[in-house]
Order: sequence, then C-alpha cells, then structure tokens
Amino acid sequence: MNTKYFAASFVLGLGLLGILMVFLFFTATVSTGNVGVVTNFGKVTGAVLDSGWHIVGPVDHVTEVSIRTITTQTDAACFSSDLQAVNITLAVQTCITKDNASKIFQNYGVEYMSQAAPKILDALKAETAKYEAAEIIANRDKIREETLKAAQERLAGFVEIQDLSIVNVAFSEDYEKAIEAKQVAQQRAEQAKYELQQAEVEADKKVAEAKGEAEAIQIRGDALAKNPSVISLELINKWDGKAPETLVTSGQNGPASIILPISAK
Repeated sequence: MNTKYFAASFVLGLGLLGILMVFLFFTATVSTGNVGVVTNFGKVTGAVLDSGWHIVGPVDHVTEVSIRTITTQTDAACFSSDLQAVNITLAVQTCITKDNASKIFQNYGVEYMSQAAPKILDALKAETAKYEAAEIIANRDKIREETLKAAQERLAGFVEIQDLSIVNVAFSEDYEKAIEAKQVAQQRAEQAKYELQQAEVEADKKVAEAKGEAEAIQIRGDALAKNPSVISLELINKWDGKAPETLVTSGQNGPASIILPISAK
C-alpha cells in the first residue's frame, strides 16, 4: 500500500515538476503593444508572436519589439536656396508592423530609428533647399507635406511614417539681425512716403487756395473796370462817417489820379 502511494506521489511530483519546467523554460509572455521576434541561438527564425502568453521551444528566445506609434523629435541643420543656415526642429510619428518586425529586427535591431532618422532628415533638407530663406516661413506647410511624402517613399517597406510636423524654424543670428534691420528700414520708408504724401496734399491745398484768391481778384478787377461806380459804392460802404483828409481826382485824358490834401480850418 505504501509502495503504491509513494509511486503515485512520485509520478505526481514529476508531473508537477514537468509543468513547472515548461512554465519556466518553455513559455514566453509578450506585452501589450509589442510583438515577439523568435530567435534560435541568435538566429532570427521568422516567427513573430502576438502580445500574450506563448509556449516556445527549449532553445527559442523571444525579443519584444514595439509596434506602437512613437514620436521622435530631432533638430536638422538645413540650408535655403540662397545658402542661409536654417535650423528646423522636426517631430515624426512612426511605427512598424508585425509583418516587417522580424526583418527589421534582423537587419537593424530594436534601435531601428537610428537608421530611419537620417533618411527623414535628408528628405527635409532637400525640400528646404528649394526655397529662399525669406520664403521658408510662408511655405512651412508645403515643406512639411512634401517632406512627409518624400520620406514615406524613401522608407517604403521599412518604417511607416504616419505624420510629421515642423515644430520650430530658426535662422542664424546674423540673418535675424538683417531681417530686423530690413523691417525697420521698410517702416521708415513707409513713414517717409506717408509724410511726402501729406506734404503733397498740403501743397495742393495751398495752390488751390492761391488760385482761388487770384481768380477772385481777377473777377473783382474785371468788375471794377466795367463799372467804375462800384468804387464809389465800396467807398461808401467802408466810410466811417468822418471827413476825408485827402481828395482823389482823375485826369481828363487818362486814369491817372491826383491826391489833394484837404486842410481843416
């Protein structure tokens, strides 16, 4: 009886030990958001495991590779078409798929972005070089779109580029000072133009006033020449009621006038 009991216990113990060995050495767990690339003695087998718990071979090793979308930010030293230095900060959203995870791990390891980033930056530099420095800010969205398209073509079958954005654009200190000086000069030129226009308006106004006065004098002179009695009427209107001290007389044969003093006694 005891022999059978010990035999059964021994078999049960071996079974439990076997199960424990399986859990310890023949299983693998892949975290959510990752896939597991299977290797045998360092050689990639091509098998890729989904997230979760798996039974693997005794010599299998599983390396987790993320298939989540990751965002990397990097600075790129670019040049415009007029050879101005432009520093652009670029944020890129990338991911890999389960289908190409094994190949990427085999060729580049888990640090695959170190191989992908230079191709993305090359695409950015090529697009930036199409524009003069003064045009880059205005064409920022177009540069982003063309860079995204070019980078996706360069990395086809490798890393999927979902989106990218230009976070910041900075020029050299000398160029920034030149831009500021140009803006100040333009503002001064606009101010001078405005002042000149105002001066022209004032001049035209004075010319118009002088012309009006000249025309008024001309009309007045013509009226007096045609009707000399108007002079007498003007004198009457302006007389202050006091006796005049001088007398103006006309010559018989012309318009010459003689001013005679009137002495009061």
